Amino acid sequence: MTASRPALLAAIDRRLWRDLGFADPEPDILRFLPMIVVAWADGSIADGERERIAARASELAQPLKDWIEQRLRAPPGPYFRYQVAHLLTFLCSVWPAESSDNQGWQQEADRWADEIIAEAGWLRRLFGGVSAERRELNDLRRVLSEGEILSTDRIWALAKGTHAAFDPRHTAVLQEEPEQCLQALSITLERPPDSDAASDEEPERIAVAALSIAPRDLDLDARRVTELLTRYAHLRENERWIVLAEEIARSGRPLTPRQRGDLTGQLTLRLGHAFEEVSFAELAYLEDALAADAHWVSWLPGKIEELHIDRDRVSRKQVPGTFHAPRAEVVAQVDPKLVPGPRGLGFRVLDIQSKSAEFPGRLRIASPVFLQEPPTVEAVDWVARYLPDMCDPCSQLVLDEVGGTWMAEVHSHCPDAESKKPEPLPDGRALLVPPWVWFRAAGALNVRFFAGKRKASS
Repeated sequence: MTASRPALLAAIDRRLWRDLGFADPEPDILRFLPMIVVAWADGSIADGERERIAARASELAQPLKDWIEQRLRAPPGPYFRYQVAHLLTFLCSVWPAESSDNQGWQQEADRWADEIIAEAGWLRRLFGGVSAERRELNDLRRVLSEGEILSTDRIWALAKGTHAAFDPRHTAVLQEEPEQCLQALSITLERPPDSDAASDEEPERIAVAALSIAPRDLDLDARRVTELLTRYAHLRENERWIVLAEEIARSGRPLTPRQRGDLTGQLTLRLGHAFEEVSFAELAYLEDALAADAHWVSWLPGKIEELHIDRDRVSRKQVPGTFHAPRAEVVAQVDPKLVPGPRGLGFRVLDIQSKSAEFPGRLRIASPVFLQEPPTVEAVDWVARYLPDMCDPCSQLVLDEVGGTWMAEVHSHCPDAESKKPEPLPDGRALLVPPWVWFRAAGALNVRFFAGKRKASS
């Protein structure tokens, strides 16, 4: 039985506020949100912007002032702008546009954000910071004016919780080149024909995709990795890794118009319908939401295999050298002990076992985790060397758990077809996946585990 519309709206409201760190709705904070998003649009915040926002917040209750101060002290993370836009979109659709309360916070928020841009110094104007702020404000203005929960306009239109009736589908297009792999990764949400009538105002299908380049045999700059890990040490673990994933995506050469056209055409042909292009962070935000809310995640590392988790069930396509398990109910848990790696780095293993007597099998997936803050030099060097390989859709790294040691194997020559005969991984081996994929798999399977801050190094 589907939830009633008022109950569903109340649940969405609580989730969206919780994403921003609030246990309960805080209407007094709304007019500050666009200002904070705009101030961080180019990745940094000027002293004048910080002072203006803090001065305006001086009359708020102390907990709200503390919240704003924290957002002004350090970058709010790759998901913050989407969480803000998500909340504003939802509230604008729930609160009638003609409401005086609604008009009040919208107009003041818009004016305050515009003032931040107008008072930017000439140095920021010269180097493009104001352009990023202007784009950010225009996007937020569009959210405030449209006020639609579900539209194909932007990814934040997929407000968390409203996609519960939709069936997600993952599609990928890959083009291998000598030094890089071009990829288009998409998610399509389709409303089942027999879904509840209360969703009649929602579209039948929403499709979004991110186009990117995965560099081949490229190491990240270790100093840059250390800088990013330090700067974003306050974020949740999955968001911190997404920051590094964005750095990998930026390391490749930008897509040319021809490459973009080829990827777009192939993906449209594969999907059979149009899609909205979004950024890597936007797609990651949607995937995290789907794992948490709809218990769904899909991972496609090129020609090797496809891992698909959907509401406590796992299905996988496989090729020689990988574990094979047809769609079957599973039980999953995280190993209590980390597999040791280089100094300051361990590997967290998610163990997935089939409960079906007809299709017995076991799958283990692993990802790196920092054991202390700040990360050790050895841990940073490992991540700089191997995280890009984990993001290469034409390779698969394997963790050797035996004997407390680790190793990475790269399958550089991928077969084109699935194996007709299952060939499992040897005992003591786990597929090594990017941390954000690991988190989504654990979330989709409702697995609880420790993901808190590790102890600081002495």
